[in-house]
Amino acid sequence: MSSLSLTADTTPSPSSDMLVMDGGMLFWAGLSYGLASLAQYLVLTGHVQLLHPAMMGLIWMGASGIFVMFGFVFKVGSDPLLLTRPSVKRFRAVWGTLIIGAAVVIAALMIMMIRFGAGAEAAFVISPVAISIYGIGWRVAALMTGKRWPNLLSLGCFAGAIGLALLAGQPEQSLAYAVCLTFFAVLPGLALMLRQNAN
Repeated sequence: MSSLSLTADTTPSPSSDMLVMDGGMLFWAGLSYGLASLAQYLVLTGHVQLLHPAMMGLIWMGASGIFVMFGFVFKVGSDPLLLTRPSVKRFRAVWGTLIIGAAVVIAALMIMMIRFGAGAEAAFVISPVAISIYGIGWRVAALMTGKRWPNLLSLGCFAGAIGLALLAGQPEQSLAYAVCLTFFAVLPGLALMLRQNAN
């Protein structure tokens, strides 16, 4: 056996999910939108008073800005060497496309609801659609890595989406959305970032 084959057999390599998945984008998406959803819950339940109702929209715009800057532009928490891997670039491209797709679907649904005179309820479609998209993303991650644990997150997202739909019209939907983002985006994203930095 050649020295080259010996080296290939004995050199440890990161697990396949570490060669594909980057947790930075997931972490910042979950953290920014989760905090915005928590703020919305506090406003809807009267625990926090805003100077003007339009400020809630500014909070969500700020959350989007934080996500884009930290998750996409500066890539805070992501390993620069890992980001050069084509597989990781594909993973980020898939999630980025899903996020854009979710935004388009949500916008289209809200426009239709407003046109049909249901504008007051339009905001309640956001969280079920968003968490469903996370479920699709985790399923794709499972297929890309061959790992089973993303499938569990995917199933959890789909179940969470049904639960969020059942809470439509209630302030508790915003709180439940923040909880879903914590378990299906913040914590998995943080775990992936910590593993990246440990290698």
